[in-house]
Amino acid sequence: MSFTKFCAASAALIFLCSCESNDVSLAFNTQTAPVQKYFLESSIDAMLPSDSGVTVPEAMETHLKVQATLSELVAYDNGSGRFEMKIDSVDYKSDKRTVEDYLYIEKYLLTQHFQYKMAPDGSVSEPAVEDVALQPGSEELNLLKLFMKVQPILPGNPVKVGETWERSVEIPETNKTTVVYKSFTLEEVYLHDGVQMAKIGMNVKYREVADSTANVQMESKGFVVGTGSILFDMTHGVVSSVTLDLSGHVDVNDLVANNVIPDMHVLQKIKLRSEF
Repeated sequence: MSFTKFCAASAALIFLCSCESNDVSLAFNTQTAPVQKYFLESSIDAMLPSDSGVTVPEAMETHLKVQATLSELVAYDNGSGRFEMKIDSVDYKSDKRTVEDYLYIEKYLLTQHFQYKMAPDGSVSEPAVEDVALQPGSEELNLLKLFMKVQPILPGNPVKVGETWERSVEIPETNKTTVVYKSFTLEEVYLHDGVQMAKIGMNVKYREVADSTANVQMESKGFVVGTGSILFDMTHGVVSSVTLDLSGHVDVNDLVANNVIPDMHVLQKIKLRSEF
């Protein structure tokens, strides 16, 4: 074994041993963050109960793929940074929408981009979406909400493997605010190709609150709940990937069609991957 390989192997062993016995610091890079390519994917399956008695299709499937570029605009003296996410490409499909709907939605999403401030722990503030008035208004098309659902919030203090922390996140929307309660557990710390990685488990829950001004209103009687997994690149201070599976029951009130769909079971899977 060469001296260089011996040093690298020794460093890896020391790192793994120290991370098992000592606290680990987790923080986003908010000062010199690299430009990242984000690949965001969301699929929704909505099913009616068999005894609903509603004369509408029994299921709905939608699939959204978005590629975006995340850039840091400003690094502030207090340690936070301002970021901008621009949409590069969109692929949207739904079995309950027409081709004209696809084209309109994809055209809209391609023009959308948003900015936000982020602290080193990943907490987001002052999110702002451009052209929000043009938004089609469907839950599966709110890119800011999708992003903030999967965005991890780090503990802010060093933690050990197996330790859990909790955070709540407020997601502002046009006429309402959704509060998402998140719980995280540091499951593993390891080296991969010279990069220090942290595997973090995530649990979330929130209530879907109806927007009284929308034509289609969705409301959950109980909590929408979800579980997920995060891979965090500790070396570069960025998210490597996130998966989140959500499940809940919602009532849908379509004011235009004068139709109420009660107790619809909704399953949502969100995936986020980044490259730089």
